Amino acid sequence: MLTEKDYKHLNSVERTQAKLLIQQAQKAPNARNDLMSNKDENNNTNVNGSVNVNKNNAVNSVSTTDTDFGSLAKKLKKSTAAKRKPKFDETHSRDSVWIRNDLKKVLKDVCTEKGDKTRIINEALEDYFRKLARELEQ
Repeated sequence: MLTEKDYKHLNSVERTQAKLLIQQAQKAPNARNDLMSNKDENNNTNVNGSVNVNKNNAVNSVSTTDTDFGSLAKKLKKSTAAKRKPKFDETHSRDSVWIRNDLKKVLKDVCTEKGDKTRIINEALEDYFRKLARELEQ
């Protein structure tokens, strides 16, 4: 049984798997028990891999492809990995530098929001390297 506390610790792929399992369980709550009790009966399996279980003249069809969550997880992981935005520490690196005191004071006064120092330093470095590249081309 998956508790709410356990659910909070799952990553997005695992949460998707858990949701699918919960939905499947809600659609056919007795299907698992029926399948387990009838697992030795091969006459209920048809050509496409679906299992038909008869209980009280009701027919529940549970496809084996619905329960193949391993391949579903791989597909979801590939699709979400390609679409996700890279994390900050994947696109940036920490470095220590010495800054003149007068420039540091101005930088501190100008930077009021989170990320301002990083943005200003990166823009300054970009401008410097563009200027250097133009000088080398001449």
